[in-house]
Amino acid sequence: MDPDDRAFLEEMARTLDASMRELEQEEERLTEVIGEERVVELAAYLRKEFEPVDLEEMRRGLDYDDRRLLSIWIRLERNRSHRVAAGRRTMILDAGRDDIDITSFDKSKKK
Repeated sequence: MDPDDRAFLEEMARTLDASMRELEQEEERLTEVIGEERVVELAAYLRKEFEPVDLEEMRRGLDYDDRRLLSIWIRLERNRSHRVAAGRRTMILDAGRDDIDITSFDKSKKK
C-alpha cells in the first residue's frame, strides 16, 4: 500500500470516528430531551412505517429537536457506511488486491 494512501485512509477513519462520537453524544442528549416515546415515533417515521398521510402530518409537526435527531441519525448512518468502506479499502490495499471492486461490498448503494 502506498504510504500516502494509508495516511489518507487512517486520517479519514480518525475523522469519521471522532464525528460519530460527537453525533452519538448529541443523540443521547436529544433522546433525553425528547423522551423515549417520541424517539420511537421518530424512528418509525424515519423508516417510513406510517401511511403517507400520517407521514405528512407527522412531518408538519416536527419541532427543532425532532429534526435535529433525524438529521443526526442520517449522518450517523452515512458516517458508519463511509467508515466501513474505509476499513474495507484498507484491508484490500494491505492485501495487495487491486483487482477487488470495493463497490460490490458497499451495502449503502443497494437501497
